[in-house]
Amino acid sequence: MRMRRAWVVLAVVIAGALGACASAPLKKADLAALAIADAHEFEGCYDCLIDARDAYARIAVGRARPLVVTRLFEVQLLLALRAKELAMDPAASFQEAQKLAPELAPTVFAARYLDDVADVLPDDIGTPAADRSAAIRAHASRLAGVSGEVEWLAAGPLREPVGQYLALALDCSYPFRDRQGRKLFEAPSTAPPLVRYRAAICLIPDDDALTAVRSTVPRFAETSYFLARRAVSMAAERGPGQARALLADAYARFPTSPSITYLDGNFNQLVGDCRKALARFDETIALRPLHEDGLLGRTECLTYLGRRDEAIAEATHMLDIGAKPMNALYWRAWNWRELKQLDTARADIEAAKRRGFQSDVYRLAGLIEHDQDDLDPAETDLQSVLHAAGGVEDCVAHWYLGLVYMKKTRWIDSGAAFVGAYHCYQAAVAVDGAKLGALRAGTDLDPEFKASRIAAVEAALAEDRSQQYAAVYNAANHYARGGDVAKARPFLDVAAEDPALADRVRQLRDIIK
Repeated sequence: MRMRRAWVVLAVVIAGALGACASAPLKKADLAALAIADAHEFEGCYDCLIDARDAYARIAVGRARPLVVTRLFEVQLLLALRAKELAMDPAASFQEAQKLAPELAPTVFAARYLDDVADVLPDDIGTPAADRSAAIRAHASRLAGVSGEVEWLAAGPLREPVGQYLALALDCSYPFRDRQGRKLFEAPSTAPPLVRYRAAICLIPDDDALTAVRSTVPRFAETSYFLARRAVSMAAERGPGQARALLADAYARFPTSPSITYLDGNFNQLVGDCRKALARFDETIALRPLHEDGLLGRTECLTYLGRRDEAIAEATHMLDIGAKPMNALYWRAWNWRELKQLDTARADIEAAKRRGFQSDVYRLAGLIEHDQDDLDPAETDLQSVLHAAGGVEDCVAHWYLGLVYMKKTRWIDSGAAFVGAYHCYQAAVAVDGAKLGALRAGTDLDPEFKASRIAAVEAALAEDRSQQYAAVYNAANHYARGGDVAKARPFLDVAAEDPALADRVRQLRDIIK
């Protein structure tokens, strides 16, 4: 707590100096309230800033106003930036700062500060990509001078912690521009929590620094959102961890932050709870109707829940507004195929293919073409998937290529494709086994998540093993039908390892004899 006392004492000293210069306008009670407001401002949490703003507004009346109005301007700038950090609407605080600007001395350079705050970009997770791109374009003319502006902000006429905060906010918004060898602006370790928080959320959130800030200022609920980001990124493999509690804490204070609602939806989707995810995606879309990832998450969850008509309607809405069109076409085609509307599915997947190569799009195209018995395009699309980077691990593409050749009665080619499927599923079985071993040995996983993941991996392992033996049996069968009995025999011996195939293996052996 030594550091906290240092910046609180600083605020008291400033307030005392102000009172000494103008004892008449500021009463003793005002000086005490001003010192408390300064302490809240440098504590830096959203609620702290609101407390400081309200206190400054109460004090800044009559003859005292000229002495306090700059502080009120400062805190409105900070509140506007905090709203941007959570992708909330900064307009109210920014407009209040604009109204205060004419009251400030020319040496404050209020217009310059307003321009710099306007240039700071909103949080990318809660902001539609199109809106963020538009913001970058709108402020592009000033980007060349950002480096010098950062230095000016850090040493400008506003109080040092506020200047440092604004410098960090602007610098962290444009991390990839030409810096001419200059590193990102760094806050001193002795800075108050306000500044240390802003440094900790720059680019990749610093969990240790954020935890320290929250320990110093327990009301700093917004730290939970940034702490949750890393936890969510690991949720699919490591389970909920602290993500659920952190998101609940952040959401309780900021239910209108699209960053928080989307991240919570994404988290629930990753851990397999699409019903909860849908609720948060709906909230995100209500706050930001053009939020592409929220719309996509909603479409995916409706698909996984089997709500085909709703998924198709959402994908259609995405296409109407130009949100992630390839993804929208893919999921709409997927759902049309599930509904056996193959012509409609084909039209969508062809439209997706025209937008460029993507393995999952071409795989689905191959499946739809196979279902339609349009075998030449199916062969071409599935081969393109298998020849792409990582394609050898696409077991579904191997399998369906075998089915395509089977329909073409190209038995030797079909046998070879099913050999590819066999090796692919064999590798998948090994991966599943390793995952299962790691899960069972894991001692730091949420028990409910661990049980759920073990069950899911066990099911995947059983299915992959079944497909492995089915593929090798098909390879043997089709080599035999193509007249290459020598190739068929060793694969038939492998298929015999699966008791479920015993009758079929025996029959094929009799045929070969």
